[in-house]
Parts: sequence; C-alpha cells; structure tokens
Amino acid sequence: MKAKALGLCALVAGGCATSGGPLFPWTAKGEAVEGGRTDVETVNRYRRDSSPVLVRRIRRPSLASLDYAAYHANFMNADPPPEGGEASGQAPDATNPFDGAIDLDSLTGSLAKTSLTAEERAHPVSLPPLSERLASKHIKGADRLEDVIGKIRAESWGLPGGPQFVRQVASEGYWHVPGAGKPPQLWIKIEFASWFKGFSAMPDEDDDGYPQVYGRVSADALGDATAILAFVRDEYEGRVLSAGEVKSWAHQLASYWYPSYNTDLVTVSGTWPAADTEKDVRAALGKLSFPSPTVVMRGKPNGKPVYNVFLVETETTEKAAVGKPEAASAPVVALPRTKPSPDPSPVVTAVRAELSAHGGSWTAWSKQVSPLHEALRRQLDSMPPGAKAFAGSEGFLFFGQSVKAVLSGDFGSQKPGKNPIPPIVHFRKLLAEHGVDLLFVPVPTKVEIFPDRAGTPRGKDAAKLSTFVGQVANPYQRKFLLDLAEKGVETVDLLPAFLEQAKKDRAEKPAEPLYQAQDTHWSSRGLELAARVIAERVRRYPWYKPLAAHKRGYRVKDASFTRHGDLHSRLPEALKARFSPETLVGHQVLAADGSPYEDDPDSPVVLLGDSFTGVYQLMDCEHAGVSAHLARELGTPIDLVMSYGGGPNVRQKLMRRGEQALGAKRLVIWMMTARDLHDFAEGWEPLGKAK
Repeated sequence: MKAKALGLCALVAGGCATSGGPLFPWTAKGEAVEGGRTDVETVNRYRRDSSPVLVRRIRRPSLASLDYAAYHANFMNADPPPEGGEASGQAPDATNPFDGAIDLDSLTGSLAKTSLTAEERAHPVSLPPLSERLASKHIKGADRLEDVIGKIRAESWGLPGGPQFVRQVASEGYWHVPGAGKPPQLWIKIEFASWFKGFSAMPDEDDDGYPQVYGRVSADALGDATAILAFVRDEYEGRVLSAGEVKSWAHQLASYWYPSYNTDLVTVSGTWPAADTEKDVRAALGKLSFPSPTVVMRGKPNGKPVYNVFLVETETTEKAAVGKPEAASAPVVALPRTKPSPDPSPVVTAVRAELSAHGGSWTAWSKQVSPLHEALRRQLDSMPPGAKAFAGSEGFLFFGQSVKAVLSGDFGSQKPGKNPIPPIVHFRKLLAEHGVDLLFVPVPTKVEIFPDRAGTPRGKDAAKLSTFVGQVANPYQRKFLLDLAEKGVETVDLLPAFLEQAKKDRAEKPAEPLYQAQDTHWSSRGLELAARVIAERVRRYPWYKPLAAHKRGYRVKDASFTRHGDLHSRLPEALKARFSPETLVGHQVLAADGSPYEDDPDSPVVLLGDSFTGVYQLMDCEHAGVSAHLARELGTPIDLVMSYGGGPNVRQKLMRRGEQALGAKRLVIWMMTARDLHDFAEGWEPLGKAK
C-alpha cells in the first residue's frame, strides 16, 4: 500500500504541506468533500494561523455543536512547539503508528477515501471534550476511547523528544454504521501540529497549515462502541440545551481553558465589538458587528488578546447573552449611607506575633522553610518541557505556577505593574470615596495547604514535606498582608483556618479534602469554610444589623458531578492515563420556595473574584459556590462579579458599571488566588487616580 501511495500527494484535494523529511506514506487521491457540521458556521473571514478573532454561529445548540464550535480548527487550543525546536536529521519510523490503535490499511489523507457517507461526514464530533463527557458520565468504553486518543498524541515516530513533543492530536471523530448487524466504527481525523516537519508532502485538505490524515479505529482498540454511540446520539447530539445550560457550558469552557489560555468571559452590553475592543480585532472584523452575542470569550494563549464569539440561535437562547448580569430576584433592602469602617488590626497583631515566633525577621523565617522550598523546586525541575502540572501523592496534582508563587520572594518588591500593593490600596481609597468598605481575600494555593502531597510517596523528599503540614509555606505572603494592613487595607486571612482544618483532616480523613485533588480550585468543603470565615467578619459591620432584619432563609441539597480537573490536561503526556475522573459533591443552596439560589446584582454586598468564585456556582453542580454559601451565612443574596481571566483586573468589570453604581453598595469582597500576587501575566491595570 505504501509504495502506491508515495507519489500521490499532488492529487490530494486541498494541497499538501511540504518539508524536508521523507514523503508522507498515506496520501490518496480524492475529491473535495465537506467534513464539517452543518449546524455550525464560521461567520467571519478566519485564518487559523493569523486571525485574532473567530466568530461561529450555532443553529442548534447541542453539546456536540457547541463543543465543535469551540474546538474545531481553533487558534486557541493549538499545542505550542517544543522549546528549542524539534531535533532534525533523523527519519521518522512509520511502520507501526499509534501503537495499533488505528487500522494501518485505513489511513488516508482524503476524507473522500474513507467509508463515511455524506450524512456521517456532516456530524463530526470534537474528541477531546467528548472523551471528558463520556468519562464524567461513566459511559462504557470511555476509558478505551481515552486510551486511543492518548496513543495518537503520544506517537513520536521514533524521533528525539519522545511523546512529550505532541506532534499530532485526535481532533475529530466520525461515526460509521456499516449495517447488517455490524458494530459501529469510529473514524478519526488526526491533525498534525503546524511546526511538525518530520515528513514532506503532508496532506492539508483545508489548507490551514495543519496537515491531517484520517483513520479507522481498530476494533481491538475500541471494543464494543455501541454504548458510546448511543450517548452521542441521544444526549450529546440529540438534546438541545436551554439558555441556562448554554451559559453553564460557556463558564465551564472558560474555566477549563483559563490555566493554559488565560480565557475570560466578556460582559457585553449591546453590540460587539465595542469601542474598547482591541483595534486589530475590530479591523479584522471589518464591518461585521453582532447585537447581543451569546458568548464573547477573550483569551491570551500566546500573550496577545484573541476572541472567540459564539452566536447561539434558537428561541430559548438567542437573547441570553452570557455576560449580562442576572436580574434581581426580589426587592433589595435600601441601607443608609455609612462611613467605611476597616479594621486591619487583627491581621497586624497576628502576623507580627508569627514573625516574632520565627526569629523576628523575614530572612530568618525564610531560612526555616528553605527545606520545603528546595523540595518544591526539585518537583518543578522534574517537569518535562511543555508540562504545566505535576503529580504528587494520594492522587493530587499541582499547578506549576502556584508552586512558583510559594517560592517567590517579597510580593511588594515587584516592579510597577507587577506589584499588587499600589493598585489594591488605590482601589480601597476609591471605594471609600463612595462610602464602600473593602475586604481583600487572598485564597491560599493548594500546595500551601498540602505540602506533604506535593512529593511522591516514597521519594526522598516525602518525610521532609510532611514536617511542614500546618505551617506557613511562604513567609513573604504574611509580610504582604502586613504591608496592606499598614496602608489601611483590611484582609480576611483564610490561611490559619485552612491550615488548622487540614491538620484535623489528616486524622479524621473526610470524604473530600479542602481542595479538589485534580484541580487548581477548592472543593465544596474549602469554599464553605471560606464563606464562614468571611461571614463572621461581615456581621460586625454597622450596616449589617438593618440588613439582617430582612434575613432570608436558605437550605442546601447535595449535587454530585464527575470530571477530570483542570490540571489533568496540563500533565506530562505519559502521566495522564494514571488518573480517572473525580466524583465530587457540591451543596446547592436553595431559597425557601425550593428554587436554586441566584446571585443578585442589586445586593449591597459585592463578591468580586476570579475562578475561585465561579467554581460550583456557574459550572458543574451550579448554585453551590462561595457566593451562594456566603448568602446562606448572611441571609441575603450576593452580587457576584467574576473573571476567569484573573482576579487582579476583575475590578475593571465592576467599574464599567460606573462609579455612581457604587453608591448602593456597602461592601466589596475582593477574592483572588494568592498565585496571581506573584508575576501576574496580564499586569495590574490602573483604574485612574483616587481623589
């Protein structure tokens, strides 16, 4: 077969990608045929390698069509080239590709040469999100499909760098039903990275710079695919989503992409693009504009802003713009204007006592935790190129950037634009001008609470890491709280409560720890502990008593969900198969009438935050996040203003409402992960001078 195929590249519809390697073995003559979903349309003039914006219209919002709109040929989710470039000079070995997961005699560079019918070619599914959904629903055969996808990603062609250099991915799947009682077949579009030059004359039917080949999954590799196909037809493709479910999908996507692509959902009022949209994005769209687009997502996968815009067109969702605030659920209590009453003294007293107990200087304290830092640095150094997370013990995964924040020095010594102290102090002053209090709430990183799980069980650092359970991992973060307090900024210090609870948990072994094992974020137990600590402070404000006179009653119910956390896809390729999806339980907050709790934009209490305020509230089980449980503690709904793109600049979202809108507020609780206090990629954007 290979001998016949070698000379046919010039006949492949759509052209071929060229390079200096040996000829690509699986080219084939074929007519140009359509291979995209008929219910998803790319609206703008889009070039995958150069466009700063991608606009897609979804005519029928199933999970399949939404996922396809998000993943198909999207500039957002391309794997980066290996650091230092790929080693050259060695011929790739194509004798047994993909470890037998794909039938060798089926491989072809042309979709027309597959056994797929025209109808089957019109229903491709994006395989990465489908695989996640199958696993979360415990569908029979999900593990085998995940294994096939992993084998395709791991194929190294015998070249240097091994499977850590992701040269190709299983991007899309097509189902073929041969009939006559024969089992269904799955054909996969295998898409090569644009930087991979192992072969010459690689087929590129859509001429987007990402060559592709199609192949049929081996029956031995996939097994009985009947259950998977039934899920796809009945649930994944068959069910149309409601407006609320589209909103949840968008939040889930933004949260999942955030650690790699710095994604955030953009609040849209009216037509997009807006006047403040980047000039190059508006230029790329030309005269195109979109009234109330359903989803506008901004990301910075390579340091430059790019946009995904999704126009969902059905009766139930066409007016449900995801970025719009929720409507008020009930009349809000009007509170009298009061003067701000910050009380930073408890933090000053506590941190100074800690410093005295650890040698009286930050240098002395830092030396005491240096063995922990050395062990964590070794974990970071062991991460292969391209990986952003590593595996610890007891099923825990850790985000490399969070560990770097723990190892950093004085947050306040960073250069302007990176130093968090001036913008936080400025924001406190601006709010005070409007009679509004500020509570700054840094969320501890997972490695601070579970340093013992950041090493391997039998590694040389295991005992060393265990000695730091319940201790402060980063003394300079304590100095940061003291620096803020001395400038009049009150913080709610979650760290002592979390460290104490983590020590208790070691003996009591609860069903869930304070943080999700496979995710950067906290669990329901963690966010509920934070809500209790914050609520205890809020109740002491002078304006809370008249608010409490109108207290509402809330109750909770359990709601479970299963998924891989956001760190699974950031692992080294060889480690991913070791981790099954986590099943977690959230506690949904319900109103007295049994309806789910909803945040209220007219509340006098604002929770301003990053993805730690979005998890459990706007995705997964929903209505069970920190704002819901803070509302339950206080007896009043909360105004949630959140940004997946990072806590430092979420205040811009609040200020876009206009400074006069602050007049009805009494408190802003600014919550963000402590990770972003160190070297925040976006920089801390200024709001303008306070009076």
